[in-house]
Amino acid sequence: MDMARIDDWLSAIPSKYTRKTYKSGIKKFEEFYRKPIEDLLNLSDEETGHIIEKFYAWLKQKHPQNTCRNLVNSPIQYLKYFGKNPKYRKSLGMYKTVLTTRDHLTTINEVQEMAKVSDLREQILLEMFLYGLRVRDVSLLEWKTFAVNGETPIPILINTKKEDVIARTFISEEFKGLLGKYLATLDKSNPYLFQSKNWTNKRKGILNLGTKQIENIFKGLVKKAGIENHGVMAWHTGRKLVSRTCAELGISSFIYKMFVGKSIPMSDATYLQGTEIRNDFIKLNKVLRLFPETTPQATEKLEGLETAVKQLETENLGFKTRIDLLQKDVQTLKKNMEGLYHMTTEYPTTITHRLLNKKTRKMEQWSETINTPEEMEASLKRFEEKARKLAEDESKG
Repeated sequence: MDMARIDDWLSAIPSKYTRKTYKSGIKKFEEFYRKPIEDLLNLSDEETGHIIEKFYAWLKQKHPQNTCRNLVNSPIQYLKYFGKNPKYRKSLGMYKTVLTTRDHLTTINEVQEMAKVSDLREQILLEMFLYGLRVRDVSLLEWKTFAVNGETPIPILINTKKEDVIARTFISEEFKGLLGKYLATLDKSNPYLFQSKNWTNKRKGILNLGTKQIENIFKGLVKKAGIENHGVMAWHTGRKLVSRTCAELGISSFIYKMFVGKSIPMSDATYLQGTEIRNDFIKLNKVLRLFPETTPQATEKLEGLETAVKQLETENLGFKTRIDLLQKDVQTLKKNMEGLYHMTTEYPTTITHRLLNKKTRKMEQWSETINTPEEMEASLKRFEEKARKLAEDESKG
């Protein structure tokens, strides 16, 4: 591998991630070709085209279509940079993209389960996941973009790197509340929204979380929430979740591309200038949110029930207080009457007891001579006991 030529080619590519992908593709090509790729520069376009076709066929034996497409693109772009135009058959479909079934079909319910077990920074990351942004763009976000005030939804613009397209989106009421807490925890001398814990280490000089760190945090939340994967559940599934939800809600593909920062053909973009997307965001945000929205009607009913319960508790407390006071008054009155009765009675005295026997329809009567208040109390108890037994006999008969 002639690194001088390779470096010259890669230096003209702005994205370091694309450079890394191309470099891997060249390495894979030389594994197949068993010669330096520079040798192709001495061949005709027809000859280089045949070799590229054979490389693609070799890749197809080991890799799925989307991987083959990415790998075969590297030598093609290298050759084009140095003025070659390999003639390969378009019918082979080397640049064909196949819908993958390897990815887990992420749902908003699963994201909400992850939000329940996440801390504040992780919840901010999940909000970005629901924006449908690429992980690299999330890694490079700056906190100043989100330090905005106003009535929600608040419009913001995010520059995406891969396609160099502006994502037009909004800050929701839910996200604004989380940001108010999160931004206060950041070191404002660091420009990034997701700051590395080691960024103050001058030797390392890393200011922000890398893409692998964000992916690891996301996968950790998946595991922590107990979500069972049916395929690969990684950060890029958020982009698919947003796309799928927009389609289900009847939001056009053009609006979806504006939200996530995906390029729109110039022939269509000309007619989309000034498009109002606020209402579509509100519609999307009602579904894609970390915490389910409580409907106003349910809230009003809940508040009404709480008020009624509090009112009943207050009334019951008032009734209980009155009953307690009445019981005290009855006890006091009873004691006073007993005392008055004993004070006004002269001893010795004779009292007569009378009980009506309902079974015989006769009046039972007897008299007792009482010498002291104690004998009076004992006589009354005997009368009450006899009356109770008589009532029990009558109920049995």
